[in-house]
Amino acid sequence: MLDIYLPGSKAVYPFILGIHGGGWKDGNKTSYKHFWPGIKPLGFALVLCSYRLAPPFHHPDQLNDIINVLKWLKQEGNKYGLDTERCALLGGSAGGHLVMLAGLRATKEIPESTVKIKALTNYCGIMDLEEQYVYDETIRHSHMTLDFIGGTPAEQAAKYKTASPINYVHKAAPPVWMAHGTKDNVVPISQSEKMVTALGNGGIECVFMKAGGRGHTLTKEDHCKAENVEFLYEKEMFGFLKEKLK
Repeated sequence: MLDIYLPGSKAVYPFILGIHGGGWKDGNKTSYKHFWPGIKPLGFALVLCSYRLAPPFHHPDQLNDIINVLKWLKQEGNKYGLDTERCALLGGSAGGHLVMLAGLRATKEIPESTVKIKALTNYCGIMDLEEQYVYDETIRHSHMTLDFIGGTPAEQAAKYKTASPINYVHKAAPPVWMAHGTKDNVVPISQSEKMVTALGNGGIECVFMKAGGRGHTLTKEDHCKAENVEFLYEKEMFGFLKEKLK
């Protein structure tokens, strides 16, 4: 099920599909609802979705859920006030990973079956799953990536490859906007830096904002009240989306 927020009552609106984070094991479609007051004045609609969580569900279940959302929006979005030709994806952390993976794979593999994805917006997402697995196990002492994939790289080599957005850069990919904190100790900034290089080598437009001294976050301040939440680099990110969704 989806939550759809509309800024008015005209026919259809360009929209942002928000994909929540939570290490692939927490969160739901309400996780990003506090961003709506900041998005509404832009004249964009906001669509929020959930996906199956790990464990017990493993890749590619989460990807398939997002792809099915994109297909449903293509078929039914106009009925709910959404311009199916103007969609951007937005997410952070695990949500940023799914934004990039679903956005890159959908525009490469099934572009005619989903809404028109005009931009990808990603905060501190995971781009290379094998590298994140090593970081989780050796530095963080966490099983986050292991639980998402359902095995180690030695046991599930193909899944680590198909779950990594870094492997799906292609010439028809939409423009990308990314932000990452230089002091992120959950998803190292090297994940984004590596993706920026891959996008550049592929000739894909990419805006990359480094948040000096910041950790793992997509908010302007570390501690925000729910009714007054701003995105990190909100002005720059919304300027990018206005240009791509115009």
